Amino acid sequence: MPDILSNNAILRTLTSLLAAELGGHAGRLPANLLSSNWTADTPIGEGGLMLDSFERIACCTAASQFFRLHEVGIEDYLLIQKTLGGWVEIIRAGFNEGIAALTFATSGSTGAPKLCTHPIEALMREAGHWARTFSDRKRIIQAVPAHHIYGFIFTTLLPEYIGLPSIDARAMAPSSLARQLQDGDLLVGFPAGHRSLLQAAPPVAEGVMATSSTAPLPPDDNMALRKLGFCSITEIYGSTETAGIAERSNPRDAFKLLPNWISIPSEDAMVMINRATGHPTKLPDRVEWVDPDHFHLRGRTDNAVQVGGINVYPATVARRVADHEFVAECSIRLDTTLPEPRLKAFIVLADTAAPLTTDATLETIDRWCRKNLPSPERPVRFDIGPRLPRDPMGKLCDWPSTKALATSH
Repeated sequence: MPDILSNNAILRTLTSLLAAELGGHAGRLPANLLSSNWTADTPIGEGGLMLDSFERIACCTAASQFFRLHEVGIEDYLLIQKTLGGWVEIIRAGFNEGIAALTFATSGSTGAPKLCTHPIEALMREAGHWARTFSDRKRIIQAVPAHHIYGFIFTTLLPEYIGLPSIDARAMAPSSLARQLQDGDLLVGFPAGHRSLLQAAPPVAEGVMATSSTAPLPPDDNMALRKLGFCSITEIYGSTETAGIAERSNPRDAFKLLPNWISIPSEDAMVMINRATGHPTKLPDRVEWVDPDHFHLRGRTDNAVQVGGINVYPATVARRVADHEFVAECSIRLDTTLPEPRLKAFIVLADTAAPLTTDATLETIDRWCRKNLPSPERPVRFDIGPRLPRDPMGKLCDWPSTKALATSH
């Protein structure tokens, strides 16, 4: 096991974290967020990140929360550092003072993001498992953020274990990425990104492997990636709360538990035990056990759907859309007929919408959604009717979408 996070690993994670902070909360344009070009010598202010006083505080807060600098009371020292390398040294000092965990945030697609703290030793133990699995790889190709737990394990810790370069490919077009993949590469990706490869990319070189996580990888996409040239695709089941739980390489197979997890006999088939801590964990999905080490997924228990790898709750989105003055009732579903599944909405119009034409009403509602909802929660297709679609038992049900009322993505 490598020493507790090298300076390079800290810098990789820190730059990913700060880019997300500046893009998500400070409203920076993508051109300002090429974190793959940031180095230890990159200035925090003039000539570098160009942080103003508000952005500096926001970034310091994000770094302190993730690296838990408040535990040893050194977070204020970030404010006086002039380069990213200076921030790395402060974080290194925190580890030397005894910080032994990191705090990851969920996407927060509904409500505030949930903070999930993991011991670094446990994360390294999982990375050690993947190092044995992918010991023959020559390069890690990163298509996910390094400060999310999946990206952290695979694009920060795994390269440290195997001693490989990790190349940030998030700014590459799918066709360009496919052309640059080489024999011995491991592409660390996610379902939406893999689907983009299938839509736009030429065949890849022989001997390229891929991983996929954050959302289910449809079996058809898995097989299509193999036809594109990938020699294997490993699906990882887990979450920000749990880290990796199970894996499989064949979409027809059951998921196999990772070494750190134990299943226990229970009426609640979703309960697992963390081998290192002894703590029980309840999975967010229904599972069907094949044996104590293998299971099939049978759907979410919390009614969430995933859009671009982010958990979204249709009922919550429906309530928000129903707040619009033109909407009397709303039902939200995941439209799986689209190349990349997105939300669709069925709307019963309120009397206040009567002065406008149907198209004008839907355009108004669409503009409101674009302004008030995060992208994963925004419906991209609208249908209207006198009442919400229901099955013979009176329960809300799905409906065929009307293409004429679709909005642009």
